[in-house]
Parts: sequence; structure tokens; C-alpha cells
Amino acid sequence: MMELPDLPTSPDSPDIPSGKNNQPWDCTTTGVEMVEKQSQLPTENNRQYLHIKVEYAMRFPRLSAKVRRNGKSYQMSLKQLMMSGLIRADEIAAKYYWWYKAEVPFDIRTTPPRPYLSSTQTGPGRRHTTNPFPESGKGIYRRPDVIIVKNRKDRWPGLAGADTEGNLHADNLERLVEVKFPEDEFKQGQYEDYMLIVGGARKKMTILEIHDCRPQEQQWSDQVVNVTLQNWVKSGAKYWPLFLYPPIFTPRPPNAPVPAKIQPWTHASDTVADLSEGAIRGIAEGWNALSKEMQQKLQRVAGWLNDSGEWVYSQGSQAWHWASRTGRTVAYWTDAQLRAAWREIQQATDMTLEMLKQVDWVQVLTDAAIAIGVILVAVGVGALVVTLGIPEAIIGAFLLIVRLAISAWGALAAVLGTGTTLAAAQ
Repeated sequence: MMELPDLPTSPDSPDIPSGKNNQPWDCTTTGVEMVEKQSQLPTENNRQYLHIKVEYAMRFPRLSAKVRRNGKSYQMSLKQLMMSGLIRADEIAAKYYWWYKAEVPFDIRTTPPRPYLSSTQTGPGRRHTTNPFPESGKGIYRRPDVIIVKNRKDRWPGLAGADTEGNLHADNLERLVEVKFPEDEFKQGQYEDYMLIVGGARKKMTILEIHDCRPQEQQWSDQVVNVTLQNWVKSGAKYWPLFLYPPIFTPRPPNAPVPAKIQPWTHASDTVADLSEGAIRGIAEGWNALSKEMQQKLQRVAGWLNDSGEWVYSQGSQAWHWASRTGRTVAYWTDAQLRAAWREIQQATDMTLEMLKQVDWVQVLTDAAIAIGVILVAVGVGALVVTLGIPEAIIGAFLLIVRLAISAWGALAAVLGTGTTLAAAQ
């Protein structure tokens, strides 16, 4: 395993960033402050719920990554991703009958803008889509950070209107919330489109401006993460460990709360296909950084992640075989098994073959399986990073499908769907 640089020894280290964000701002507390602009949040419960998510998300820095197809670098905000991921976990736990909905896409061409609903379900009661690319094209949809609904028993997250199937829905949009962490921008075009989503009603949109008012010594532990990350980037390492405990609200909390652990993030300095990327002496550095619990879980369902080798397709048996370079037990997946798993993945995430083709990397984010039966993963899709909830039972198949999408797209597309291979070759 690659040796990592020493951490700064004190809060006075010159390598520690100042933490002066969103200035000027006259702090009134010594914590993380949320400033409500344009309109106040509807209730104190809304305020407390979002503040918990924001406080947790503030621990995470920005991270650099590269797009596999053109090598261009981009910055992804882990703060925003963490907040959305924590809300998404709550949504999944409540089967999407929840007060808060993360990153709902709206078609801004309709009046009022219409939320995109799940493409894998039918009927008036289906959930909003979790696919970040609900339709091909630019400038036709927006994804506000959070939608607060009036009635959690109604999955519809928009104003009164018809969905794509013609089903009529009552107004269920209590508040659109846009969260601006330090250094985030809110562009004029984005604001105008959001005002369309709320029907021009200023009181239906809240802009949450986040300020870190903690003293430097209190910010130190979080700042160490940033400094360590910067050092790791320079050292060439790809993974960094951070074990924190996210606030996930479950319908029936266990008698003895077992918090989900945040797993190591991948620093995608180059192509990151899976946890075995950057293997040293046959052992994946990223694997070693995972929690012991996650290692055990993945060892059972996807032991090849911690091995050196490649997946090979056998036309005769219509199956994928793991060709290990270390002589480990051979693993295999049949075409029928992959297709069945892909259908389950689509049901859970609304993921399409077109979206799958664009995936650059995937990284385990947190294991919430104890509470809600899913494993949250972060997926790099071009210059966008999204959080998906993958059922625990098919996490091995999901990681395999992503690996094959990156390394053997043509063969995989032929298995999962017809007519995709030609599109990929263009």
C-alpha cells in the first residue's frame, strides 16, 4: 500500500486553509450558518432537517477529476453531492413518500415546468426520475437542489398540471430550495428558470447561503482532509480514507443505531474504472482503504475487485469469465444474469444504456444496507457526479456492468440491449 504523507500536527500549520468563506459576512454564531434569502423556509422542522445535512456536507472538499473520453479536467463539489446523497437515502427509506426530494429534473419548456417522472414505472403515483439525464439535449431541463412538498403521501413534486401520460396532479410544491455552499455560483439564467418552476411566486423559492463561522481550531479536522487530499494528489495516490457517520432518517430506527460509514472517495487523476484500478502487487489500494465491513460485503459478491485480472467473454457459453492473474477462484456471469440484474438496476435508478455508456468511474459512497437495503454509490458521468442507490443484492452486478461499460462497451451493449452497439461505434 502506498505510504501517505504525514498530517499537519497542529491547527497553526501554515498548510491549513483559512476557512474564510463567503465573505464578507458578520457571523452571529460559531457554527455553520444558513442564511435564508428571498423567502424563509416554511417550518422550523425544514430548517433543522436541512441544517443537519448541510453541517455534515461541509466536511467535504472539492475534488478534481478527468473525463475519460477527452481528458478534460473538472471540479466536483463533494459538499453538494453529500447533501443530495443523504436526502436521497431518506427518500429511498421512505419509498419516495418523503417531504424532501433531491435534484428533481424539470422540463422548463412546459408551462409550468413539468417534473420528469420515473421511466421504469407507469401510472399517476410513480416517483420522480433519479436519472440526471432525463432527455437528450441542453437547456431543456433544470435540477434544483431540493424540493419540499406539501403532502409527503403524494410523490408528485411540482405545481398543478399534467404529467407526460396526461394524468392530472394537484399543486404539491411547497418550496424550491437552492443551496449555495461557499464558492458556489447562482447564475441569472438558473435563477430565472427556477422562478418558472415555482410559477413566478417568489415566496415559493428559498436560497440558502452557507457560511462557515466555526473558529479555525474547530474547522481543523475538516481542513486536514483538504490538506491531506492535496498532498495525496501530489503523491500520485488515488484514494483517501474518511470515515464519518451520516444522518440518515429511517422509518424505524434500529434499537441500537448503526450509522452508515462513508467510504473512501476516489481521486480520479486518470481513468478510474473500479476499486482495482491502480493495483499494487496485485492488491488494490482502494480496496485496502475501504472499511472492513464493506470489504467483507464486496468480497462475497465481487471478490474480483480485490484481484488482478480481466473479464473475458465466451461466445460459446454466453457468459463473462474472470481471468485471474493470481490464480483465484474463477467467477462468471451469464448473459441472462446480467440482463436480469440490469432490469433491477433500471427499476431502482432509471439508468439508461445511453447514461451507462457515459460513465467514467464509480466509487462506493456509503453502505446504508442495514437501514434501507441499498448501497449508495457515486458515479462520474462526464463532468457530472451523481448519487445512486443500488439494492444491496445486486451491487456486485452493478460494479461489474460499470467495469464492462468502460472496458468492453460493444460486447456489453449487445448483451443488455439491441441497437446500442451501432450507436456506441459512431
